[in-house]
Amino acid sequence: MTMQILNYFLASIIAYLGLLLGIFLIKLAPEEQNPGKTYFLLLKKITFFLVIGFMLFFYNINFILLVALLFFIVILMINKKLNLEKSSLTYFFLGIVFFLSSKIINLFVIESILIFFYGIPTASLILNLKEKNYKSIFIKNLWFFVPVILLYFIF
Repeated sequence: MTMQILNYFLASIIAYLGLLLGIFLIKLAPEEQNPGKTYFLLLKKITFFLVIGFMLFFYNINFILLVALLFFIVILMINKKLNLEKSSLTYFFLGIVFFLSSKIINLFVIESILIFFYGIPTASLILNLKEKNYKSIFIKNLWFFVPVILLYFIF
């Protein structure tokens, strides 16, 4: 069963709007941006880990390989070798995950929600209230839509 084009693109826009909620959160409580930085980074890492974990689980990767890959990702995150600071590259990868998840409806729902949740701490960390870089947050992460659109029309 293929995904309807309208459902697919509306879900991608809603998933992307996690960035908007992150901006709104910091505008609502700007004094919490610096103290919350540690928690935002942790939330980003956990959400990214869950995105990968659910993708591998739903595609029926061998359990031992699944645990090994997830353990490897955790080690990379702990040693700070997996850099999630380049949000445009990460969002490009999330666009690929979004497309791949569209083939399995339950996974699609989970991944869409996780991408939305990933956007909240991402925008909260990038936002600079003095510079008012609201537009640049959205423009910088538009790479999400490149694989979302291209892969949908190619496959």
